[in-house]
Amino acid sequence: MKLVSTDMSKENLLKEETLFHVANGYLGVRGNKEEGTDDPKSIRGCYINGFYDTVELTYPERLYGFPQHAQRMINLPDIQSMKLYYNSEPLGSIAEYERILDTSDAITKRCIKYNVDSGFITVTYTRLASFTNPELFLTIMEIESDNVSGELKIHSGINCDVQNYTNPDDPRVAAEAIKHIQPKSAQKLQDGGFVICETTGSSLSFAVVQRFKADLGKIETKLHEFGTETEISVNITTGKTITIEKYTVLSDSRKQSEPIEYALSVAEKCMNKTAAAIIEEQKKYLADFWELAAIEIKGDKEVQDALEFNLFQLLQSTGQDGISSIAAKGISGEGYEGHYFWDSEIYIFPFFLFTKPDIARAMLDYRCSILDGAREHAKIMGHKSGALFPWRTISGSECSSYFPSGSAQYHINGDIAHAFMQYYYATGDLEYMEKKGAEVLIETARLWLDTGHFDSKGRFNIHAITGPDEYTCIVNNNYYTNRCAEANLHGAAKIYRLLKQKGTADCVESKTGITEHEITKFEKAASSMLLPYDAERDINAQDDSFLSKPIWDLSKTPKDKFPLLLNYHPLHLYRYQVCKQADTVMAHLLFEDGVEESTIKNSYEYYEQITTHDSSLSRCAFSIMAARLGMDDKAYEYFDDVIWTDIRDLHGNVKDGLHTANLGGSWLAVVKGFAGMRLGEKGLCFRFTKPKGWESYSFNFCYQKSVLQIHVNNENAEVILKEGKPLEIFVNDMQINLDEVGIKVIQSLEFTFKT
Repeated sequence: MKLVSTDMSKENLLKEETLFHVANGYLGVRGNKEEGTDDPKSIRGCYINGFYDTVELTYPERLYGFPQHAQRMINLPDIQSMKLYYNSEPLGSIAEYERILDTSDAITKRCIKYNVDSGFITVTYTRLASFTNPELFLTIMEIESDNVSGELKIHSGINCDVQNYTNPDDPRVAAEAIKHIQPKSAQKLQDGGFVICETTGSSLSFAVVQRFKADLGKIETKLHEFGTETEISVNITTGKTITIEKYTVLSDSRKQSEPIEYALSVAEKCMNKTAAAIIEEQKKYLADFWELAAIEIKGDKEVQDALEFNLFQLLQSTGQDGISSIAAKGISGEGYEGHYFWDSEIYIFPFFLFTKPDIARAMLDYRCSILDGAREHAKIMGHKSGALFPWRTISGSECSSYFPSGSAQYHINGDIAHAFMQYYYATGDLEYMEKKGAEVLIETARLWLDTGHFDSKGRFNIHAITGPDEYTCIVNNNYYTNRCAEANLHGAAKIYRLLKQKGTADCVESKTGITEHEITKFEKAASSMLLPYDAERDINAQDDSFLSKPIWDLSKTPKDKFPLLLNYHPLHLYRYQVCKQADTVMAHLLFEDGVEESTIKNSYEYYEQITTHDSSLSRCAFSIMAARLGMDDKAYEYFDDVIWTDIRDLHGNVKDGLHTANLGGSWLAVVKGFAGMRLGEKGLCFRFTKPKGWESYSFNFCYQKSVLQIHVNNENAEVILKEGKPLEIFVNDMQINLDEVGIKVIQSLEFTFKT
């Protein structure tokens, strides 16, 4: 898919800075203009995933346990600039302009044709953030002359005089301007230079090395107060193309003990490879990625392209090193300050679990790496045992200063536990559970025992928590949270017993001190979990008190009052039946076992009427469940919003970065929605349907070390066992044996699941 723009207007500048960013999971560079812009609204940004500064959180009244400091992903030095001068003057007016993002090779191009004297100078910038050399940001500048001769000078370098974007009126971005980085030293190289910097609060260090190759050019570098400036002088003549390659390497102290030494070595290695070789490596990496990640839709090319854009951005955004994950805005912008939420495990993890399990495992490794921080957070929140993962974090401490919709969202424990269990069900990797996963499952399960209690009827209650719906906070027995807790407790017991049977439970027992007696307590709490249900309506109540509140009339709410969180006091919202996003509906998506079909359907229809979808996490869940319930038109209507959220900037804030959970939701809407995939103890299950406007759709995925393909057209649904061992799957609860490689007709669509 190629995203193409010829738009030079200021109105779309910020949007395109996000859409045309390049990233590789480690570093991200916004799609700013190399030549700069006179628009003060431009958000010029370069980031490292998981690299942060600490900022003090201030409160008029600080109570016990409120976080004193938060972490913030910081804007690193400007490494993008490549300003061009002809005979010491900036180039003239623009005759032609085009910008392209190609998802087949993760490369962006900007081509600008300038009017110069009686001819033209055409400048093409090619960019990539290398997937095979994650610390490398490569820029190639090609200059062509048409009836123009003379001297050109290119000014580039490393500028440390930068700040983060701020907006005190929007709680989704930082409010205060802080100088986050301090240059410590700089040095000239024969073909460039480097800087070493330190963060103001967290005292982390990073290095930026920049080296150039120029055709027949002269390279001179100067040092200044804020970094380096390199000037490249070349002569142009008609018909000759000048090529300048800029190799910028970033390295940080969270990953490397000596960032500058590592950055210098990577830069040397990349310079020796040549830009052409690095581009070829990039193309091969992307070709391998698309082998499993691609979803092919016949009958709607626009939807196909939009979906491909979304899945590509997931790859760009997700850390693969085990010490980072995927932030709410990826590495494309500064919204939510680079923090990781439950989005990572619930909306994005499944995509990688079935397409690149090594990245999925790295995401779990990240949670393992901050488990000690989660244990400490549990103690701060008053718990005697267990671990409570922070609601929003980078390095493992809580960054949310508003606990009703922050730390009170205990369901994040269950979300993370759910991801670990999904990993086990999809891979059968009990060895990983033995070494890492079981410890997380046990410590999160312990937290529920310490949080909840048994009432006089023997039901296990969990009080004073907040579910996914942040317009309803600090409630008792949130249905979603209780289902998460039930699954977490059950999963911890299941994995422990499997390890016990295998004779490999010693490791987790020594790490956690878990005993058979405690496992029995887990099982008792899970089997006794209170799951709110309203018999009159035949729905699962969102919590104990939700249905007693008056209903917010969304039809009478002015359009300019959405999203409600920016226009109404939280307490005002808490007093009504109004949902920011899928809550009980999300619970039925993840935990449908044991729930009557009528209850799922009635709950969906009830909560749909009072959900604003003010969060980009919401519509994909409603799309999936509409498909689950046979509401095909409604499912597609929600899906259409999901796939276009960023490209068309439907929420009006793409300038702050992509909506990564929604990106994952677009894959979920096809695979878990239209194809009806579910994964659990029983195995892998499908309920196939197909949107009316599509001729067919196909996708690949890996499961239990085998590779399969699903193909659904107007006549039937098929599965192809492309490679691997024989498997069994379920379609509409009927077992299907895939005992040989080749096409297996699963069902005629006349038997597609309907309520």
